[in-house]
Amino acid sequence: MNKTSDIYSISSSKLDEEKLRLKRHNERIGTVIGVISQFIWAINSIQLKTYKSFFPNDFSNNSLVFWRSLPIWVLGYFFCWKKGVRIKPLSAIKHKFWFVSRSFGNYVSIFLWIKILSYFRVSTSQVIAGCYPVLVIFLSILILHEKFYFRYIISVFVCIFGSALIVLNEKNPNVSKIKLNDNKLAGLFFATCHLFVNGFSNLGQKIQVKDHMTADEQNYYLGMYNTLPALFFCIIEMHFGFSSILYILYAISNGFFVFYSGNYLQTVALQYMAVSKFMTITYMCTVFVFIFGFLLLGEVVYITDIIGAGLIISFQLYNAYYPPGRQVNENNIDEKDKVSSIQKQEDNSNNDINNTNNEKLINETPNNA
Repeated sequence: MNKTSDIYSISSSKLDEEKLRLKRHNERIGTVIGVISQFIWAINSIQLKTYKSFFPNDFSNNSLVFWRSLPIWVLGYFFCWKKGVRIKPLSAIKHKFWFVSRSFGNYVSIFLWIKILSYFRVSTSQVIAGCYPVLVIFLSILILHEKFYFRYIISVFVCIFGSALIVLNEKNPNVSKIKLNDNKLAGLFFATCHLFVNGFSNLGQKIQVKDHMTADEQNYYLGMYNTLPALFFCIIEMHFGFSSILYILYAISNGFFVFYSGNYLQTVALQYMAVSKFMTITYMCTVFVFIFGFLLLGEVVYITDIIGAGLIISFQLYNAYYPPGRQVNENNIDEKDKVSSIQKQEDNSNNDINNTNNEKLINETPNNA
């Protein structure tokens, strides 16, 4: 019996080690994909920052949203059809509140983001708006019951501190090629609204992942519920931006090559890791934005920008390679199947041991006949 108990103990230990190895492997993959998605979102911020300056006579919020969202809707449908994915009807969507928070929340988020960019440097705008991971981490723990690690709190404060260093020199914002509004309190109001809208939208994205909604399905509905309200208001305003083909192409390119791919990669990254851990990766967008702001928009770079970016990057590397802990993240793709396969192998091995022991007992039992 002791030998059997020892074998069970060894099998359980091997299973735990394999779970941990798979979790660490998945989270590293998710980190790489997540960082790429943040690079793309940084490009998105630069594009939104420059629309009004490049096309002052053609720009309107709804026409921009319409032309950038229409290709997302079309691409989402095309890839679902190409991959043989049946798009879930609205009646089959489980969490309606979070679906609405994700779909319509994104529509509102775009308007708030464009508004914030008119008050602050693009790097500062990203810093202020990027505080939403604090909200998402606590919501994911309360609503999704994800594992809480104290280092998540540390990571948030380190990233916020690094971001704050970047904001410190916003006292002289009009050093770039783009002039800004002076009423910073109004800018902070819009940034606070964006914080909550974006936080609920990102949590809705994760809940849709948990409900097994693919990235292409999410993009399909995201495109639909951004295009339709934008179309409605474009008709009311009688403005589609038709006077500039270049403006329309610029907006469409943002939808095709930036928004769709950024959202797709972020959805895939969330399949590999917990949302509370992924949220710290979003601060990489701040670093990329401040670099682009310097290179493309001529925004000044301060020593505090460099220190803040260094803190953010350093903690991302630390958080990516820190041992994830001995628990299974049920949201990780492949992990459940692999662990299940390992468990089956262990169960078969244990059954063979039990059968062997039973045969020994039978052979050792006296034949009373």
